[in-house]
Amino acid sequence: MATSVLARFMSLQPSEGAGHIPPPTWGYAHPENSPAWLWGQGTPAAIAPFTTVNKGSLYSQVNSTDDDPALWMKVDEGGDTADWVSIGNVGVEIVQSLLIDISAADSEQVIFNAVTACEILEAGIIYNEATETSGAAEGDVTIGTTTGGDELVEAYSYKAAQASGTYAALTLVTGALAAGDSVFVSHDQADGAVGTVQVQLKIRVEV
Repeated sequence: MATSVLARFMSLQPSEGAGHIPPPTWGYAHPENSPAWLWGQGTPAAIAPFTTVNKGSLYSQVNSTDDDPALWMKVDEGGDTADWVSIGNVGVEIVQSLLIDISAADSEQVIFNAVTACEILEAGIIYNEATETSGAAEGDVTIGTTTGGDELVEAYSYKAAQASGTYAALTLVTGALAAGDSVFVSHDQADGAVGTVQVQLKIRVEV
């Protein structure tokens, strides 16, 4: 297993050498080892020691950007980067939606602009009105960070004969948005179809 060269254990007892972690005081019959405190450069990754310490462990990121949170906590033991969450800024989830007439001419609109780095958690289409059976599959919608792009969400073709209120989950390519990114929703006309849909994005923003 690979090991990070930029993250190490906090020295709790310097006289016994850097990185020394004392054994639990309750004895070795206890089912869990104590959580650890790590420090280093960069964000937690799917690599030791991040993957080897217990849930509840802390990590101090000494090279974080000024005024950004520098403390992480391990909240899961899945062996991946999602095991760790940043402590400090409070994340808020918002929902952005955009109404599209699927029979209207090709168009593009900006649904969101990321003032700070944030993440798209979910993308979907809601059919407001039942679509006619002909033509709906001819049009589609793409979502990306460039005009006409599909960097964020895989292209989705409108479906025929959808009941009002039908929800279709879209496939995320990546949810990561950098500060300054705009999210473009590009619509291609579905000839012969009648109906409207809403593009819906759930976004997590740190405040």
